[in-house]
Amino acid sequence: MKKTGIIDHFEGDYIYVEIGEDTVKIPREGAPAMLAEGTVVIVEDGRIVDVDEIETQRMENDMRRRFERILGAKSDV
Repeated sequence: MKKTGIIDHFEGDYIYVEIGEDTVKIPREGAPAMLAEGTVVIVEDGRIVDVDEIETQRMENDMRRRFERILGAKSDV
């Protein structure tokens, strides 16, 4: 079954991916290249099989807007 998760961190030969409320440990071997923390990935049978580029970009844009609002609010004070 395919599940969507977010890369939390890397540790040695493993990638830790948050899937819902759980964090799963997945071997780096066979994973797509150029993964980074915060990347949205598709996990199937204990492997990262794909990257969800659209959702990753959406999340990055959302975070950027949040930081801009926070920084803008602080500069007005």
